[in-house]
Amino acid sequence: MRTLVLDNGSFAIKCGYAEDETSARTIPNSVTRTKRTKRMYVGDLIDSSTDLSGLYYRSPFERGYLVHWDVQLAVWDRVFSSDVLGCTPNETDLMLTEPIFNLHQIQRNMDEIVFEEYGFASLVRAPTTRLVEAGARDLIYGDEGRDPECVLVVDAGHAFTHVVPYHMGRQIASGVRRVDVGGRLLTNYLKETVSFRYWDMMDETFIMSAVKEKCCFVSQDFKRDIEATRGCVGRRRGGNPLGLEYVLPDFSTSRQGYIQGSQPDDIVTDSQLLPLCNERFAIPEALFHPSDIGIEQAGIHQAVVQAVAACPAEMHAVLLANIIVVGGSACLPGLRQRLQSEVQAQVSHRVRVFAPQDPVHWAWQNGCTLATQSRARSWQVSKALYEEMGAHRTIAHFGSIS
Repeated sequence: MRTLVLDNGSFAIKCGYAEDETSARTIPNSVTRTKRTKRMYVGDLIDSSTDLSGLYYRSPFERGYLVHWDVQLAVWDRVFSSDVLGCTPNETDLMLTEPIFNLHQIQRNMDEIVFEEYGFASLVRAPTTRLVEAGARDLIYGDEGRDPECVLVVDAGHAFTHVVPYHMGRQIASGVRRVDVGGRLLTNYLKETVSFRYWDMMDETFIMSAVKEKCCFVSQDFKRDIEATRGCVGRRRGGNPLGLEYVLPDFSTSRQGYIQGSQPDDIVTDSQLLPLCNERFAIPEALFHPSDIGIEQAGIHQAVVQAVAACPAEMHAVLLANIIVVGGSACLPGLRQRLQSEVQAQVSHRVRVFAPQDPVHWAWQNGCTLATQSRARSWQVSKALYEEMGAHRTIAHFGSIS
């Protein structure tokens, strides 16, 4: 019996078989419609299109929760098909992730679809942060260490950022904090800023997401960098070391575009260039100061301090020394260092922030490791047991392992 690990993110699905890590795939978790031809593409089928300007995305998630089941089923059908994973559900165990504090009705729907619609042999359903915590030992202590007693997981995802403390593998619910800033908001913020200053990019989510991933970084001293970029408009015209120019794609030789100078013999015109300067670090600054864009909430560093303060005092030092940051926004250069310095400035205990080499796939990788261990087998609910227990007891069972 094979085990399929499916990290069901609101932006992308990370999936593959635990026994074969070469089977890993990353599939966009959306149905995409092109602007010119109005054609619909499910999941990764958008990769076959050359009409990538002005794409319209329909996601199964709203505000981080799975509510559009027609979209999700279409994407899952694609993932399980012979063209992607070639999954035979009745011969496969499934490990599936869900958001923190997922609503019971959504959990019920998920369990019913997994067992009754697809007919999987068994299911393990757990929050992404639980899988991150399960792999904390290797990241913090290495192979020789023991499991850390306390871990604080910062999941900087697509919809929002969660801060979740764990003690001996158990979530401390009173310490969970959420910041309504994630990768989607940062991309939209970048689109609006660039559209106001340079080119109209409001319909170009696909391009601007790539610009954010390739060009943005987290400043270690925001005031110093904003002062240094006064009057800067791209590197070629301004000569500022923080400025650069992004070559917009033509969708024939380039699908996402690239930073000028990063490819040999790139000959472009001014109409293809998008100048960037303080936008590179001013956009990610919203993670630390959401109030700058009208969200009256604490930044992620303040959310970390609040989460630790809500836990018993004897855990504070250990939690602050074992902070793990994952998620798509964790790929931003400088985020780990900035988070560590900002938290350290507010507490007296020593602060250590860890980031895996691949923050996006870290939860999925830990799920693959966990799937081979006896601990995960104790979490499983088989199809026969689900039919015997019913939906309410199944929800309660998975709630006990979060």
